[in-house]
Amino acid sequence: MRFLILAFLSLFALASFSQDLIILRNGEQIDCKITRVDSAIIHYDFVKGERKLSSYVAKNDVRSYKINPAVDVPEDLIEVLRVSDNAVIIDTTEYVKETGKWINLLTYSRKFGLNADGWSLQYYGYNLKNTSKWIIPVYYGIQGFSIHTDYFSQFNYQSAIMNYYLIGVSPFYKLRDTFFLKIGGNLIFGGEKLTNLYGAKSSNTFFGFSPSQGIYFIPKSKVGIIVGLSVSEKLLSSKVYKNDIGISLEAGIKF
Repeated sequence: MRFLILAFLSLFALASFSQDLIILRNGEQIDCKITRVDSAIIHYDFVKGERKLSSYVAKNDVRSYKINPAVDVPEDLIEVLRVSDNAVIIDTTEYVKETGKWINLLTYSRKFGLNADGWSLQYYGYNLKNTSKWIIPVYYGIQGFSIHTDYFSQFNYQSAIMNYYLIGVSPFYKLRDTFFLKIGGNLIFGGEKLTNLYGAKSSNTFFGFSPSQGIYFIPKSKVGIIVGLSVSEKLLSSKVYKNDIGISLEAGIKF
């Protein structure tokens, strides 16, 4: 007899807390008793084994929910029941599960400017997500350049040795599956050792800014060849290299 009473009570508890339904955007269904709905959260009770538990779910993760009017309903949910079939549709957009994979790019660039030419070797590493068009990679690189003789001669120095560092961001924006827009901006700081026409030596610290914009082809395959074309500018406080604008041709491998 005791067993029958316990079984009856368990069935009664299950019936009491499983009359409402929440459907998540990923298709999962939650049988429960909805206790409160606010602007961002749906609160509900449910039964697990012989225990009554309470939980909640964000509306951003919910496709729809339905409240059964056959039982007592909290006062703050009465307005909800006035909709057709007691079902509230929150989101009808297609559910896309977020996935990500780490991408490595190793590239070499040739740079051609109005006042200097150069080269660079760089590494990009980033997490490619299927739900975002923006990519902010980890970037490391080295570069070298030589100033054009006709430009350098106007500053009355016979030689210059320049070393500098760049710090900034170079995000990619996904235009299509394989084409990306790269928009970069770097702060420049460094030093230069100068020798004037009379042989006197001096040192100078300089700062600057270098924005860049480009179009890149990056294949969808796990391994492949990438190419890019970009335009970059430089503004510096250097005494022998004050500004420049040019193009960069970049090629490398994705792995």
